[in-house]
Amino acid sequence: MSSATVLRMGALAGILVLSTAACSSTMRLSSTNMCKAAGGTYTQGTCQPGNSVVNAQQMCAAHGGTYFAGGDYCEVGGSGWKN
Repeated sequence: MSSATVLRMGALAGILVLSTAACSSTMRLSSTNMCKAAGGTYTQGTCQPGNSVVNAQQMCAAHGGTYFAGGDYCEVGGSGWKN
């Protein structure tokens, strides 16, 4: 499976998660849960979905959010994404 396909699957999973929180002002997504939603394994700040490796900050950016390393989470606005 190519890394582009894995990232698309992760983005789709993120869309599903974010659609349930569309009415809230912000939502926190844990790096572990974002990685699991993409079918990957999360360890020490990196997600390994398939044959690729993505760090937590990259996963968060793919969801249009802001990554907070101290808490290892991604905060995404209630509208879903930043274009």
